Amino acid sequence: MSIREILDEVLKSSILTPQHESSINQILWERSYDPSDLEALDELVEAILRQEVKATSDPCEKPGLA
Repeated sequence: MSIREILDEVLKSSILTPQHESSINQILWERSYDPSDLEALDELVEAILRQEVKATSDPCEKPGLA
């Protein structure tokens, strides 16, 4: 899975889970990404800053329930 694919999932749900974060970290650690993945990472940061995406420690949390 690429960072771009993870971003697409996150944007659909508006929730960044610990599993998403772990997957992104693994991709970065292994250096198995391309320039479009780094652009997706920038998009994710921007979405969090605009509060379009919420980072959560609870993988079962749904938008609007917290």
